[in-house]
Amino acid sequence: MVVYTADPLTKAGLIDMLSRAAVLDVVPSARRGADVLVVAEDPLGHDLPVLRRAVTEQGTLPGVLIAGPLPPDGHRSAVTAGVRCLLPYAAARAERLIAEVMAARTAAPTSPRELAAGYDALVGTPEGSALFDEREIRVLRLIAEGRDTAEIGAEMGYSQRTVKNILHRAQRRLALRNRAQAAAAAIRAGLI
Repeated sequence: MVVYTADPLTKAGLIDMLSRAAVLDVVPSARRGADVLVVAEDPLGHDLPVLRRAVTEQGTLPGVLIAGPLPPDGHRSAVTAGVRCLLPYAAARAERLIAEVMAARTAAPTSPRELAAGYDALVGTPEGSALFDEREIRVLRLIAEGRDTAEIGAEMGYSQRTVKNILHRAQRRLALRNRAQAAAAAIRAGLI
């Protein structure tokens, strides 16, 4: 993984946080060969100059972008650059950042709408404050534990069809493509 920021102090802080995970290896930005980009933009910068520089130097890689709110065209630019997760600065704590970097390695490309929905959920906008209801959270916790639909249904006392409907409703509402993305959204929101 490689870290790009607008200032050296932020870069040092991010590298320190990411170095806490033994499975993550931070490479200098002067070298190629990283598998994930971690980019921190100025919260007010909507044109994403640091992300553009990172993509120019490293190529398009899966990435985690730490930034302020973006306009719709900013979400499109971020997705085009390979960003899989948009984190507000307040949510960029070590545990969450490490989890997002690990998830970005294998995450499918996202859409601008999904990127915006994930960000909104983290900053507590009205749509994000009630991201999942209690049944959805219980289902997503069990999914995160690796349980299949039959096991979840048996544990919760629901049919497999009910479990699928609970999950499908959450996925549709949040524009998520699969159960892995739904579980990741719940993790990002701090619910599981």
